[in-house]
Order: sequence, then structure tokens, then C-alpha cells
Amino acid sequence: MIRNIFAGLLLCGPVMLYAQEPVKDSTVYLDTLRISVPAGPMPYQASATRVWDIVNTRIALSFDRKEKTADAREWLKLRPYFYATDTMELDAKGMRMDSVLLVSKKGNTPLRYTYEKDKLRITFDKTYAATDTVTLYLVFKAMPYASKTGGSAAITDDRGLYFINTDGQAPNKHAHIWTQGETEANSHWMVTIDKPNSRHTTQIELTVPDSLTTLSNGALVKQVVMKPTGMRTDIWKMDMPIQVYATMFAIGKYSVIKDKWKNKEVSYYVEPEYAPYARKMFQHTPEMMEYFSTRTGVAYPWNKYSQVVVRDYVSGAMENTTASLFGEFMNLTDRELMDKENEDIVSHELFHQWFGDYVTCESWSNTTVNESFANYGEQLWRNWKHGKVSGAELAWNDLQLYIAASRGNDPQLARFYYDSREEMFDAISYNKGGATLHYLNRLIGDAAFDKAMKLYLTQNALRSAEAHNWRLAVEEATGQDWNWFFNEWYYHAGHPVLKVEHNYDDAAQVLNVKVSQVQEDSVFMYRLPLKTAVMYGTEETIVDWDINKRTHTFSYPYRNGVRPVVIPDNAHVLPGEIKENKKPIHWAMQYGAAKDHISRRLALNAAGKAMSDSASQAIIDMGLNDSVYQLRKYALGQIERAQSDKYRKRWAARVTDIAANDDNRQVRAAAFDVLAAWKTNAAKTVMLRAVNDSSYMVAGAALEALDKLDKDTAYAIAKKLLATKPGGALESVIWTLIGKKGTDEDVALYEANAAGAYRKKMSFGMSLGAYMKNVSSNEAFGRAAKVYADITVWETSKMTRTMLGGSFFQTVGEYKGKLKDEDKDVAARAGTRMPLLKTAAGRIAKMEGDEEQKKKYEEKMKENFE
Repeated sequence: MIRNIFAGLLLCGPVMLYAQEPVKDSTVYLDTLRISVPAGPMPYQASATRVWDIVNTRIALSFDRKEKTADAREWLKLRPYFYATDTMELDAKGMRMDSVLLVSKKGNTPLRYTYEKDKLRITFDKTYAATDTVTLYLVFKAMPYASKTGGSAAITDDRGLYFINTDGQAPNKHAHIWTQGETEANSHWMVTIDKPNSRHTTQIELTVPDSLTTLSNGALVKQVVMKPTGMRTDIWKMDMPIQVYATMFAIGKYSVIKDKWKNKEVSYYVEPEYAPYARKMFQHTPEMMEYFSTRTGVAYPWNKYSQVVVRDYVSGAMENTTASLFGEFMNLTDRELMDKENEDIVSHELFHQWFGDYVTCESWSNTTVNESFANYGEQLWRNWKHGKVSGAELAWNDLQLYIAASRGNDPQLARFYYDSREEMFDAISYNKGGATLHYLNRLIGDAAFDKAMKLYLTQNALRSAEAHNWRLAVEEATGQDWNWFFNEWYYHAGHPVLKVEHNYDDAAQVLNVKVSQVQEDSVFMYRLPLKTAVMYGTEETIVDWDINKRTHTFSYPYRNGVRPVVIPDNAHVLPGEIKENKKPIHWAMQYGAAKDHISRRLALNAAGKAMSDSASQAIIDMGLNDSVYQLRKYALGQIERAQSDKYRKRWAARVTDIAANDDNRQVRAAAFDVLAAWKTNAAKTVMLRAVNDSSYMVAGAALEALDKLDKDTAYAIAKKLLATKPGGALESVIWTLIGKKGTDEDVALYEANAAGAYRKKMSFGMSLGAYMKNVSSNEAFGRAAKVYADITVWETSKMTRTMLGGSFFQTVGEYKGKLKDEDKDVAARAGTRMPLLKTAAGRIAKMEGDEEQKKKYEEKMKENFE
């Protein structure tokens, strides 16, 4: 699964030693003194005990689109895992259970059962052994909207079954029904054993209006049309056992664009208006299947591969077996695809079909064996398809995201102590896990790594596994012991921090490099095999560093008076931090000599922190003229913050030229960002020309820069461009400028565009909020407030709806505060507008479907209006 965001809280006390059991942190505040004390150990999260195994799930579903419920008939075939038993416990969340019957040749027999706290507990009249098989027949109503839901930063809701606009409340919005099983939410619509180590074959029967299209796991084996009713039943069958959480279906008005890989169907399910762009939206999918099949040594193992886009998805994307599901961010036109491709997400979900689906983590404690490979799969694909620079850039960016997140929390990759399984979907499991695989790949080589992947996949095929299984595969592939590596990276918290001090001794004609492990998270000493580059001008020598002590010193003599430059970990694969004391002149030497772009990027970063040095300015010059577009873009980012006119004069002409003529859209947009920050009047002509660029990214950046120089002209252009129905970054900038201007007549633009703002709902909402603050007409204000209420109540995503509603009530609070303003005109205006706000806010509160949020809104209504 692709996560949405990573959220973490800063640690506020001492970190436990490695041998200690992790504990919750409870902080007591005494004036300015802060004390951290243990609040008891986090619970140990064991793998789910397997009392029964599901053999097959057959479920027939029909839907009440208005009530958002599903009527279900389910045949569940199971057998005891090992021990004989006469009881069974199944997961069944938020259901009304009507019948629980035992199926036999003699007929169906009612069973004794209890249903409470989302558990169906059955007592049989006999004891069943592991050689026995039982079949249950269950009749129930799934009511996913009847109970409170949870969620996390990565998966914002755990309702399991979602009805999107099936009541037709939001105009111009497609109606979809879809499922999201991970982590344990599929038990909202089917009775099951909802654990990651649970697998089953499936037959899913969906009765829908004949005008709609369905998708599920496996093959569509039969369609039955019921002409008198206008309904149709689609029967999907999956003959290979798949993990319960990756069982899925999606229903909507879709166009199905078909492709293929070898003799297997590859298909893209998209809304009809995006059918012309579907192949580009999911470009390279068949080629990725070929590459991953070759790289792992295991041919794509399933009968087909489908990808579907749904509205209001609760995460980024999900690797349901044979049928990955994506959020509406994938809906892009050709012009938008020029600027933004989602290839990393496509490759991530596809690699999950091997790592996560074909072999699944045994428990959520081992989530990283799913997500680290999917994360690393993105890097492997980029490196193979788009070159080493592209792959290295993604790997480095992913690593930096992990390092940033680790400031708040940096636990083990394989974690057995945590409060909620949702915590496992974070920068540790994903980014640190991917970085660890990248490092391991470099240590053992591609051939051994590929062999290890094949062993892991074949030895654990269609089963669950954990990090130890991956270690054993690595050891079998290499013939070496790797416990030390796995102990460091999978079972130890934190990461290494290396302090590298470069000390040039001109008298002795030698460079002494002192390397110290200075990580503060524990006393643990890492063993770190690293490749290091020693540069004499453009001549490069690669040497081995085996860091295994607190401190090492390496010495490198000058050559003919030439000082060497050392680049530690020159492949940049260490899943940790390296902090160097190089001076600007040595960073400049590194930039000029380094053969990889990350080493040059590090030099640019150092230059940005010491801009006054002439060597740093020379590094920026090299960066702005580098053949690697990522470095040109990064160099622009460094100088964007430059405050001195001296620097602006030095680079203004070059930045303007880049904005006008660079062959990369990202770089041109970054150049306009610099010109905007500098308010470069000399570039106005370039900006005016670029607002009509074919790239929305460039046009948006140019329009935003123009706004810094000439707000009236930028606003006038924005309104003209809005009539062209733009997309991408340009659309967001246009709405920002219209909101800032706050012209009375522009409320009609918000009214006309509200129903179609689903792809930019947050930026549209922020623009509308700004408009309400800036508009002078009370009549326009009231109309704008109504539009804001419309887009809020139309929104089916709880997270987005809560953000929109929360922002609106914040505006309400601000206006209430203005009622007592010393400026009588301000107070009078607030008095006039509060009733208008009350009407809109009352509608938001009344229509809120989440009971907890509804109560908060009702409290806000009392607080502000009574």
C-alpha cells in the first residue's frame, strides 16, 4: 500500500537501551520542567493463532445504494488448523446476523452462536479434527456506516466497504462502491478470519445495475442478466489462495482499457472521460511485469492484472491481489501527465503482487517484508527504466524522508511491541525498509540479491513469512551468515550517525579522515561495510571502509602536492546519516570530480549553507549549468532563499534564462519560483509568455511569479485562463489568485465550478475561504458561505470533510471575535455576516455523518451562536 503521509511525535525523554522492552511515554509537565516516566510496556503483538483455516469463501452481495448497506449470503468452508475443536470465532464487524447454518448433505442445520463486539462465536454439536471440513451458510446485512470507524495517517478510515455518492447527493460526481481490506477491515462486508496470515480462495457474486461494471480478484467467470429488473450478477472466481485483506471488489461506471503481458490480460478501469488517457496513466505496466518477473526469477504469478481508479479513496493505493486500487489522483489528462506521472505508485503496487500478495507478512509486526520490497521496487524500476540518476534520486529522497521522520520515532523494522497495527504503516516499514534492502543489495551484489528474492518467493509461495525467512533466503543464496546484518537493521531501533572529520596536514602531505559513530539513540555499535571514493582531481579510487568500532582513522597521502578529496559511502546506500566537516573549497572539488549526482547534490546543499564563500558560489554556478536536471533544480532551490542583492544580481540573468529556455519543465518551474521570491521585474516578459505554456506546472509557476510583480495583471490573466478549464498546478494558482482578489462578481465562478472541483477540493476550499475573508459584499459573502457548505456536505471522505468543516468553523470563530472589535465598521460587518455563517455552519453540522465529528460541530454551534 502507498501511504498518505507520515505522522510522528517528537520523543520527549531518554531512549531505552536495545535490550529493554519498549515502553509508552507519559510526560508530566511541571512549569518549565519536563519529566518522562514509563506508563507501562506496550503490548506484545503476537502472530494470530490459527485455530481454523478458511478453505474457500463464496459470497453473494446486493446493495442498497441509498442506505449504504449490503445484503449478503455467504458460504464459508473451513477446517481446523491442527487441534480438534468444537467452537469457532469469526470476525464480523457492524453486521446484522440473520442466519448461521451448518451445510451438510442432509440439509442446512441451525447452529448455536453469539454475536457481540464484532465477533461471531459458534458452538458445534461435535468436535472437528484437522482432517474434517465444515461449510457454514451465513445470511446477514453488512452495515459499514452504522458504527464508529478508526484509521491512521496511512489509511484514514477502516470502514471496509464504501458507498461513494450512491445517493446522488453530489452533482457531477461518479457513484462508486469499493472495498479497502488492509489492515483488518474486510470483515465489515464478509464474515471471515481477518488476519494477515489467513488465506482463502474466493467466489464473489455482485448484483448490480446492468449499466455498471464490476471488478474483483481473479477471473470473471459468468454474468447473469436479469432483464425485467435491469440488474446483472457478475461472478468472480479466484482459484489460488489469497490473503483475506487483499480480497476486493469495485463497482462503478467504468471504461475498461485492455492491454496484455504475454498471454495474461492487463486492464485499466477508469471513468469514461479518462479512457483516452488510461494507457499513459498506467504506462509501462506490462513492461514492469516483465522486468519484475525477470528480476525476481518468478513470473507474474496471477491470472490477470487490473488497476482501477475510485473516488474518495482512504489511502494512496492498494495492492489487492490481481486488482490494485488507486485514488482519484490518478485521473489525469495528457497535458497533466506531461508534468506528473505516478509511475512510482504503479510500480509499488505491482511489486506487491510478489511481495505482499504471493508471499505475505505473517503478522503486522513484519509489515516491512511487504512494504520495504514495494518501496525498493520503485527504485529498481526507475533505475532500470530511467537510468541510475533517476533511481538514485528516488532512493536518496526516500532515505531523507525516513531520516526526517526518525526525529520523532525510530523503532525497529520488525516490531513486536506497539499499540495499534496501523502504526506499522510508517516511514520505518517503508522508507527505512527500502533503504535497508538497497544497502543489502549493494553488499551482496545483484546476482545474489536476485537469487535470494527467488528463494524467498518460491519457498514461501502462497504463504505468510517474516523477516527471518528473508534472512534465511539471503544466507542460502550467499552461503554466508547474515544474522549480524538483520540484528542491526531489522531488530535494532535507530540508525547509525557517522561524524566524518577531514583533517589536511600540509606539512606531512596527508589527509587524515576520522570516522566516529556518534548516534545517540543507544550504545549500540554498528558494523558498516562501506565503499568510499578517494579523488585526486578527476582520478577516482574506490576503497573499503569496514566501520566496526566507535572511531576509525584513515589516511590518504597527497599526490604531487594535490590534496585528495574523500567521499564517504560514495554510492550513498547507508541507511543512516553522515555528517562531514568539509570546507567550501573541498565541496567544490567534490562537485567537480564526483561521478554521481548525489555527491554533487551534497556539495550544493553545503553551498547553500555557506553562500558568502566564493567556493560555494562556484558550486552554485556549476549546479545551475549541470547536465543533470535534478541538480539544476536543486541549485535553484538553494538560491531561492538568498536575501542579498549581490547574489540576486549574480544569478538573475541565468535564472531568467533557465525559466525561459531550459528543456525540463520541473527546472523551469523552479526557476520561476526563484524569480517570484526575488520579485525580478526584468523577467516579467518571460513570465507573461510562460503563463500560456503547454506545461501546467510551468504556467502555474509563471503566473504565481507574475502575481508578485503585478497583481492586477496576474488576476486578469487568471480569470481568462480559468475559462480554458485548466488542470494541474495552474488550476490551483488560478483559484488562489481569485480568492486573494475577493471581487464581488467572482462568487459566480465558485458557484459554477463547485460541483467539478473534486480533484482540487482542498485548494478550491482554501481559495473559497480566502475569498470569504476578502470579499466586500455581504451578498457575495453569503453565497460563498453556501458554496462552502455545499462542497463540505458533498464530500464523502471523512478526512477531507473534517478538514473543510474545521476550516469553516475556524472562520466562524474569527468572525465571532470581530463582534467586539474596537473598529465599529469591522464589528458591524461581523454582525451582518454571523447569521449567514450560522446558516451554512448549521447545514454542515446537520449533514455530518460521523457521530463524533457531528457532536464537535454541535458544540461549536452552541459556542458561536448561542
